[in-house]
Amino acid sequence: MELDRQTIITCLHRQMEVIPAVGAAWLEGSDASGWVDEYSDIDMCVSVAAGMLEEVTEHARAALESLGVLDLIQTLVSQTDMLHTVFHLAGTPEYLLVDFMAYTGRGSDFYAGDEVEKPLVLFDRIGVVRFTTPDEEKVLCQLLDRLEQLKEMVAQSARIEKYVRRGNFLEAFGYYHKWLLTPLIEAIRMVYTPQHSDYYIVHISRHLPPHVLARLENLFKVSSTEEIGEKYRQALTFFEEVAAQLQFGQGLKG
Repeated sequence: MELDRQTIITCLHRQMEVIPAVGAAWLEGSDASGWVDEYSDIDMCVSVAAGMLEEVTEHARAALESLGVLDLIQTLVSQTDMLHTVFHLAGTPEYLLVDFMAYTGRGSDFYAGDEVEKPLVLFDRIGVVRFTTPDEEKVLCQLLDRLEQLKEMVAQSARIEKYVRRGNFLEAFGYYHKWLLTPLIEAIRMVYTPQHSDYYIVHISRHLPPHVLARLENLFKVSSTEEIGEKYRQALTFFEEVAAQLQFGQGLKG
């Protein structure tokens, strides 16, 4: 049997569907969004009955071992209502990790029409995968509150300037990212992916218009304190433009 991603998904799907304690199973990530390529992993989520996190995860492990040898089994998150385990089958591409996330009695809420995060529901016997319509006015108010915090961060950009003047590249570079580029990214996301403004650079190349992405990428291309000194001013201007756009209620493009 060829161990491709669909074989793995089908195997897990069939195993989960016959376990009474599993109320729902769905895929997130690239399989749900349609962005699958040769580097994509598998993000499978299940909603299970109380006390069944470990047992259901063991069922997932057994299902995968029916396909081949597992050369990676790692628990990433273990909480009272959530268990996140990563598996990898020997002989499959190194990128083809299986992120198996089991939740106790809950699913996920998704925004209707959201292209950034959406599920591919395999089955849902208990109705835990839900779609909601965002309250745009409420979201915008929350974004504007957060924008004020970002402004306070950017106001400390003098930290960048002093290290540029001292010729200390590493400090200038680090503070350039911390105090300016990071809040700039979040502000840009407020405009283009407002429900996911905290996603930082995760798949950002897919989420921004080409002209915005190109402008942002250019700010990252620095190799000297002189370039940082030049581009941090460009980044400040960019941030001010985006902040003004949000304050005039032109956000929520996502």
